[in-house]
Amino acid sequence: SFGGMVNYAITPNLRIGYAYDHIISDLDVTTPSSHEVILLFDLNFPKKVSRSPRYF
Repeated sequence: SFGGMVNYAITPNLRIGYAYDHIISDLDVTTPSSHEVILLFDLNFPKKVSRSPRYF
């Protein structure tokens, strides 16, 4: 099989993409190819870091 994927960053926290896969074997498959739409987003939770006064 072979496939490809493309994604585009709409904002720094949001990306949209597309993926395609095609099977080239002689196996009896019902679907020789597949398409996917991908939505990726990052959740930036604030990190709770305690800073010690010993370290500047």
